[in-house]
Amino acid sequence: MKLFEPIEIEGMRVKNRILMPAAELNYHTFEGGVTEKMLDFYRERAKGGIGFAIVGVAKIEPHFFGGLAIHEDRYIPELAKLADVFHEYDVKCAVQLWHPGRYEISFDPERTPVAPSPIPPPIFSKRTPRELTKEEILKIEEEFADAALRAKKAGFDAVELIGSAGYLISQFFSPATNKRTDEYGGSIENRARFAVEIIQRIKEKCGKFPVMIRIPGDEFVEGGNTVREMKVIAKILEDAGVCAINVMAGWHESRRPLTTMLVPRGGFAYLGEEIKKAVSVPVIIGHRINDPLVAERILQEGKADMVAMFRALLADPEFPKKAKEGRMDEIRHCVACNQGCMDSVMQGLPVTCLVNPAAGREAELRNLRAERRKKVVIVGGGPGGCTVAEYLARKGHEIVLFEKTERLGGQLNIASNSPLAYEFAEVGRY
Repeated sequence: MKLFEPIEIEGMRVKNRILMPAAELNYHTFEGGVTEKMLDFYRERAKGGIGFAIVGVAKIEPHFFGGLAIHEDRYIPELAKLADVFHEYDVKCAVQLWHPGRYEISFDPERTPVAPSPIPPPIFSKRTPRELTKEEILKIEEEFADAALRAKKAGFDAVELIGSAGYLISQFFSPATNKRTDEYGGSIENRARFAVEIIQRIKEKCGKFPVMIRIPGDEFVEGGNTVREMKVIAKILEDAGVCAINVMAGWHESRRPLTTMLVPRGGFAYLGEEIKKAVSVPVIIGHRINDPLVAERILQEGKADMVAMFRALLADPEFPKKAKEGRMDEIRHCVACNQGCMDSVMQGLPVTCLVNPAAGREAELRNLRAERRKKVVIVGGGPGGCTVAEYLARKGHEIVLFEKTERLGGQLNIASNSPLAYEFAEVGRY
């Protein structure tokens, strides 16, 4: 499978084409420090066979609510522990650097969010931001570069800028949120200037150190950039020195489904295909890739050079290993319910997973063999009963499972009859 062929990214030899993208886990400390829970979570995914991992978001200023901390040198030693977890399993790793811009929710209630222009967002802070001065723009660029240097000192192989999802860099990209009349607004080249200067500052401060960027293939917001404009921006970013472009769909405020079952598997791969037409650096595409055969088809059709999958790896840390060994039927698929991941994050809660109760509890539920083998009877073959049966069987117990119907899966089988919830059938299949 092409999925397991190595790829070169600016001198980095990545062992396969599976990338685990950055996602807020809410496993860090209140200030953003690395925890054992986070290390355990990523260790399982590294052990499971991913080729590349990006952690984050990582905040470049201290007052942002949420995110890993990378704004001070004192966080370098604990970030180094995170890098070591990946390198132990020959996984390349990067930190995603983040400034929320007008989306900012701050620890300081008196602080006003900042943005290219004073246009309030419809979500998150919902406050009218203050327009950044040129001096403030240059200061933020320097903060990005300082954070990148900390990532390098911590042993990470690269950094990724988050120029997507509606955060500060993407706010500069977009004509919907950037109404400036100076050199940072107006033309596409001017709107991309902020990102270009950040890349330049990082290169100046860090020397030979790979810089990636995540961008939306289409913003899917009224008055925003479509794929046509994003192709131009992608080329500008390549010329500025990025080594790979990680493509996603939309912003957080987009009024169309992006991550639910309404999106077909691999449904946004066409955005990666379009961006690839504009650049020569590796292109990564994600969104609703929960099946190795879907991932393989995207690569074989040339729509991307790598595939990004977070929720698929949340659901099954051994997804890559099982796929490589041909054990497709043993993969626990993400069902795009968003209940344990997106819903939790938006409430400021730690990430969990509907189909994988061990997510975020890796150390607690580690499959240690039982000291004394027992015979256990479980009544009910719904998701709960089957999960307990699997867990106890892995510990070495003898299981007898009773189910009154002819099919495992419980009420999720009924739910899966709806075209809006068809993925729930995967729970019973697994």
